[in-house]
Amino acid sequence: MKVKLVTGYVPIPNHPRTAADYDRLGAQLAEVDVPRHKFITPLQNCWLYHEMALLPFKPTHSIDDNPAKNSLAYHIVQHQKFEWLLSASILDKETDVFVWIDYGIFHMPSVSVAVIRDFFGRLKDNDLAIPGVLPEPTKITDENVPCWRFCGSLLVVPRAQAAPLYNAIKSNALRHIAETKNVSWEVNTLARVEMENKLPIRWYPASWNLTLFTNYMDANGS
Repeated sequence: MKVKLVTGYVPIPNHPRTAADYDRLGAQLAEVDVPRHKFITPLQNCWLYHEMALLPFKPTHSIDDNPAKNSLAYHIVQHQKFEWLLSASILDKETDVFVWIDYGIFHMPSVSVAVIRDFFGRLKDNDLAIPGVLPEPTKITDENVPCWRFCGSLLVVPRAQAAPLYNAIKSNALRHIAETKNVSWEVNTLARVEMENKLPIRWYPASWNLTLFTNYMDANGS
C-alpha cells in the first residue's frame, strides 16, 4: 500500500501566525520521511474564493471569540484542503491513501517526527478516518462557534474517497452559504456532511496534540 502526505499553505495578511512561523513549522513537517505533496498558493486560487466571487450578495463570516484568526480568508483557506487532496489524487495515480496534515501541525503539543512516522506505518487501506473531539455525529445549532466533532488538522483519505469527499464538502458549503449568507468553519461543513450519511467516515477520538496520530487504529481496533 502506498501512502502520501498532503499539506499546503496559503498566506493570509495580518493572520496571528506569521509567514515566518509557518516556514519554521513547515520545515519540521518536511523532516517526516514519507512521500508528500505540498501545495503553496495565493488566496485567489482557492476554490471557495472563486465561488464567493460569483455570489449575488456579500456574505458574513463566523468569528466566535477570535476575529483576528477567524477571518473570511481563514475560512476560505480551511476549506481548501479538500480540493488539494483531490488534486493530489489526480496528480499521483499510484498512491492508495492520501493523508492531509496541517502545514503548521508542529505547533501542537507532543507532536514529533517519530510520532508521525509511526502513524504512517499503521495506516490501513479503504479507511476514511478523521479524528475529533465530540463522540457523536453532531447537528449544528449555532454556526457562530466551531463544531469540534472533527479536529480538522488530519484526514486519512483513500483514493476512492478523495473526489466524493471534495464534492460533498463543496456542495454542502455552497448550499449553507446560499441559505444563511454566512461562511463558517470547514469543520462545521464536515460535521454537516457526516450527517448526510453519504460517505463512510470513521471518526476516532483525539485532541489537538499527538493523539491525532497515536489514537489512530483501523476499524477492527488494531
